Amino acid sequence: MKSQIKSILIPTDFSESSENALAVGIAIAERQKADIVLLHVVDRFANLQRTEVFLPEIQLMPDINLMIEIRLKEFSESVSKKTGIKVESKVLNGQPFERICRLAYEENISLIVIGTHGTSGLRGLFMGSEAYRVVKSAPCPVLTVPGKWNKKEFKKVLFPIRLIPGALDKYFYARPIIEKNNSELFLLGLTDMKNTRNTKDLMLLIKNLKRQLNNDNVKFQTAYCLGEDFPAEVSKTTRDLNIDLIILTANIDPEWRSYFIGPFGQQVINHAQVPVLSIKPSNDQAEPVHAFRLAEQWGRSINLSGKEKRTGK
Repeated sequence: MKSQIKSILIPTDFSESSENALAVGIAIAERQKADIVLLHVVDRFANLQRTEVFLPEIQLMPDINLMIEIRLKEFSESVSKKTGIKVESKVLNGQPFERICRLAYEENISLIVIGTHGTSGLRGLFMGSEAYRVVKSAPCPVLTVPGKWNKKEFKKVLFPIRLIPGALDKYFYARPIIEKNNSELFLLGLTDMKNTRNTKDLMLLIKNLKRQLNNDNVKFQTAYCLGEDFPAEVSKTTRDLNIDLIILTANIDPEWRSYFIGPFGQQVINHAQVPVLSIKPSNDQAEPVHAFRLAEQWGRSINLSGKEKRTGK
């Protein structure tokens, strides 16, 4: 199985966070020789002040769109000229997360790169729940970039491993990123010490992954977390090892047969000070209609509360 990143969708609201995500996305596109689609979503409700609530919808939207289209086009041409990669710009109206995910589906996008803490004042455009809705609903992997992140390479990559569907799929997708950055991979096995069978199955899973890593000539280390507070352990390991990127697997929702980020992923992304790459267990890109509906109901209440070190190569 050989994955390839052919196209990258980078939403922007011109905030500091989205600018940082843009820099990361461009750097990835350069290394992967991938096309870029720059997207700005105009949310008309976000641009109305409370004092204007009784005003009719005056003809401001076309002017706003035109201004943003010109700005994005000029920037796209500048990036394309500088890097030699193909850059396309789009301005759409509607709800940000829905338009982002819909475009990713329609354009068969390989990766979405999005900032997590926008500061533009727009209605949570790339803050908290909006970014999470993109992660939950997108038909492709999503790289969330914290607002203060200023690196463009991923030299140390943390790879938490649990016994869930698609645990190995995420490596095959992330392999181009790991190869292009010459990254060192840190495998962190997460298992409940009370469940002996799960621990054995997890060790077998990691053994198979280590075999693949050896075949791919990837540098790696292995550690196990025998406990219950996995998000806290991931955060601690990220800090202790100066990790540049965390790779997560989205969970599968049995009712809708769609892929979503679960409570574990929510907590990791919410508290991460480094980029997080959330990967679907498969390349299924079914139209995300149900995902949009469920993402609207996403819960906002998230709480975050011995490791055996081994080295393998």
